[in-house]
Amino acid sequence: MKKTLVAIAALASFGAYAQSSVKLGGVLDAGVATYSSQAGGKSLTSATGGGLFAPSNFNLSGSEDLGGGLKANFMLESGISANNGAYANSNGGLFGRMAYAGLSGGFGSVNLGLQFDPAFVATLHTDPLGATEYAAGVSQWLNTVTLTGNTGASTAGIFDSNAVSYSTPKMNGFDATVLYSLGGVSGNSSANSVTSFGAKYDGVKGLLISVGALQTKGATGSNGQNESSIGASYNMGAFTVAANYMEAKSTGLSTNTKRTSTNFGGSYQINGNLKVMAGYYDVENKTANANGSLKTTTAMFDYSLSKQTGIYFGGQSAKNTAFVGGFLDAGGVGNSISGTTSTGFVAGLHKAF
Repeated sequence: MKKTLVAIAALASFGAYAQSSVKLGGVLDAGVATYSSQAGGKSLTSATGGGLFAPSNFNLSGSEDLGGGLKANFMLESGISANNGAYANSNGGLFGRMAYAGLSGGFGSVNLGLQFDPAFVATLHTDPLGATEYAAGVSQWLNTVTLTGNTGASTAGIFDSNAVSYSTPKMNGFDATVLYSLGGVSGNSSANSVTSFGAKYDGVKGLLISVGALQTKGATGSNGQNESSIGASYNMGAFTVAANYMEAKSTGLSTNTKRTSTNFGGSYQINGNLKVMAGYYDVENKTANANGSLKTTTAMFDYSLSKQTGIYFGGQSAKNTAFVGGFLDAGGVGNSISGTTSTGFVAGLHKAF
């Protein structure tokens, strides 16, 4: 009995120590979206528990000071749906958004494990709608980069597994991240691999420039795709303008594909609580004998009730011209609606913790 009590006390002590060194955070985003199409009169109204303003998730993170400016860090992040508690916005795993450990210091940081793709993150820096999930930069990435399914050890070019990354310290407004994701195929070191790079410069007041490049390899190592992007934004107090261009090509296939995307727009902080964002997103399929386009105009209003809570309302109009498999939103709510012209509206609440 005494040994049991000692063991319980030891476990309690360990739990208290672990709790003091681990941070819990995340966001819940829930709302309702409606879509309608002029083709066939199709319509859809659905709950959006995975988030269309921000992805619903929770995360555990921690950092240990090792001395001499060196720290050991970790991050575990799970994508969830507020509708039913299921996994969402991830690769389907328990911690399907991020699961890595690493070291950081004056040299920058090195991380090992599941991480966000640096080229993907680079495009979000100059997204006119600030990387919302609703008919904005995330959807644009999915429409452009998801060409062949040959994304190697990456899920939709967003979540890179089996990855090793290095991030530079910020130097005169410049910082960058390079990542390599090991494919794990015996006898073929390049098969299913991912190489990604993202960088930004914000050394001039108000100006931000971002660049990104991504190369994925398929199961044979000879097929895959390449992506590159460049964007810029400029902040003038309450008003910000932004634009981004992206290009993706498949390689090593019987029919190679190519897509480009262009977006531009901006945001205006109307007052201390209310912000409006608007953008125009144009993705073009430039594959031989399979041309098509998806042009989307999106607007979003976000009203802050506090530093951690806000309500939002948004709308979009999308014109589809022979574009197959287009994403109307990153959550997949409106993707079953297709046609020449589609419209949609969304309203919801996001709560950070």
